[in-house]
Amino acid sequence: MGGGTERDAAFNGIVKRYYEKILKFCIYALGGNRFSAEDCTQDIFLILYENMGHLKDYDNIGGWLYKTAGNISKQYAASLRKDRGRFAAPLPGISEAGDGESPPDALDTLAAGGRIKSEEEQIAEEKAASRAAAEIKRRLTAKDEQILRLAFREKHPLKEVAARLGISLSAAKSRSSRLRQKVNALVRELLTD
Repeated sequence: MGGGTERDAAFNGIVKRYYEKILKFCIYALGGNRFSAEDCTQDIFLILYENMGHLKDYDNIGGWLYKTAGNISKQYAASLRKDRGRFAAPLPGISEAGDGESPPDALDTLAAGGRIKSEEEQIAEEKAASRAAAEIKRRLTAKDEQILRLAFREKHPLKEVAARLGISLSAAKSRSSRLRQKVNALVRELLTD
């Protein structure tokens, strides 16, 4: 990619097009924790900006963003689980050592005028997310499962997915896109129930 202004213009266009979608993905992946999802989304776009010169396929930038979002949100989720145990204390957001330090999520939540979720609420949300994931899996067809496994879980390039399934690249792209739309629709449906 050319000079800095061209790169910045391309980056700004991608952010305008995908920011809300990636944020929603991260919110869902992090069990509804919007504050962590916003941090996660910012990290994803920072990674994008740092790698703009190395990316070759801007036509599939959405796929790259979702793949990166999946990886980064997993790291955030693991960190949140680790922090949950480390910062458990009688007063929300205060460490057991009594040093007055709070996890960033607690400070962000309090600063925004929100309340800190109890461990029971967090567990209930994790169970709800797990039930939603099971329901989504139940509604997927065998073809959906193949694309889900190869393209999204195992992260194979669509060219390789097409070869493995004995279909054209355009068919693999179509199936991948339809699966993403189907899952997004199911997530919206399950979140509104």
